[in-house]
Amino acid sequence: MTATQTARPALRFRSADTTTGIVAYAVASRHDARRTNVVSLDTQTGNTFCTCKAAECLKGCWHEAAIQAAWAAELAALGVAWMSDAQLMRLGRKSRLCVDTYRIRTGRSRIEDRVALLAARAEWRRRTRRGLIERDALPVAA
Repeated sequence: MTATQTARPALRFRSADTTTGIVAYAVASRHDARRTNVVSLDTQTGNTFCTCKAAECLKGCWHEAAIQAAWAAELAALGVAWMSDAQLMRLGRKSRLCVDTYRIRTGRSRIEDRVALLAARAEWRRRTRRGLIERDALPVAA
């Protein structure tokens, strides 16, 4: 099997219900091209539900674990969009330090730190690409 055959399809945001606090993501089935699975997360309780074959057979599915990370990334992206350039830079540096520190001490980093780092990098690149940040105005790395 090649890497492309084993790669997991991406979760795509589908809906969010503000009254119930339930968010839903869609993901294409790897086994049936005509099927789209829906995985839901109750943001109040943390409970998940999935319509994939593994979940129907009461086996654990990777979608239920992936939705937690997907929702955390969604919230992080919203949070960094409103930060000033200085705040964004501080968050990125702090997150990088936390990721490195936890990786050295425990062998793996915390998901919260990784999500914050990725969100900060993505927003910084978006701003730089659009010319919202002057490249000459960037501080020199310490």
